[in-house]
Amino acid sequence: MKTMVFSVDFYAEERKNVRKTVLLVTLFYLMMAAFGLIIDLSFGLFPIFSTVFLAVATIQFLVSIFSGKAMVLKSVGARPYNPADYEEKQLKNIVDELTIAAGLSEPPALYVIENDEVINAFATGFKREDAVICVTTGLLKSLDREETSGVIGHELSHIINRDILIMTMISALIGAVVIIQVFALRALFSYLRFGGFARSRRRSKKGDNSTLAILAFLAAVAGLATLFSFVGKLSLFAVSRAREYFADARAVELTRNPVGLAGALRKIALKSKKLKTASTATAHLFITDPLKRKVNEKVTAFASLFSTHPPIYMRIAVLENRPPEEVKEELRIQ
Repeated sequence: MKTMVFSVDFYAEERKNVRKTVLLVTLFYLMMAAFGLIIDLSFGLFPIFSTVFLAVATIQFLVSIFSGKAMVLKSVGARPYNPADYEEKQLKNIVDELTIAAGLSEPPALYVIENDEVINAFATGFKREDAVICVTTGLLKSLDREETSGVIGHELSHIINRDILIMTMISALIGAVVIIQVFALRALFSYLRFGGFARSRRRSKKGDNSTLAILAFLAAVAGLATLFSFVGKLSLFAVSRAREYFADARAVELTRNPVGLAGALRKIALKSKKLKTASTATAHLFITDPLKRKVNEKVTAFASLFSTHPPIYMRIAVLENRPPEEVKEELRIQ
């Protein structure tokens, strides 16, 4: 079997990720300020909503720095690894070995999700020093040492490349827009549910349009938040796909073995099931889509807008230097 020769400047990629994060945060603050300003100017409320939205952005930014990792681990039901468990002890040994190979000062903390039917893993954290690698018990039971090393190499690559920084930040910032969207939609539906339209018609007949103005205001906030959230998610998906190829390449560099990671991806494609504790907010962090959405196996222009991961068969094809269609047929992907 031929081995793919990778030509990625990983140090340049790391610096690029840091620059992207700074640019992303700056754009996000400008977006939130514009968002509030549009509403303030439309309804003559300046600077109330400009101030509120910037405050929400700042709170979300700070929460992502200090609590983002803990929130992710709790949301997927992860626990610290158990050194008394034989399989988890073997995992710890692999992580320690690859940490040395990667030149990191100390290994990341290990967490485990109790789910034997799912083969998956992810890395999270804000800095290299507080990074975490989390795997499922299904991964520990299904993969051999070579395959597990491939997966751990991939996750260590996300830590080294500072992918975890930009991905954690994107998740948090999009979360801020979603919070505004949810509050506006709930307020709008509650207002309509308790007779907003009826009051609007009665008051319009009397020349009082205050109810109509409230409805228009809530609809405008919800609509703009939905638009901004959609744009943010599209950028998230694009960043997610590109980083997976880079992490695969660096995993090969760390393990000096593309076969292990390719074997792990093959087992994930054929055996793994949907992880019920994962969500659209955390799916992009995993090595493969834990929600098993078919859009991630498509290569059309439309699918590329909404997929968080490149197709597994494409990743295996790159690692094994084989035609993608041949791998796709082998995996029986429609």
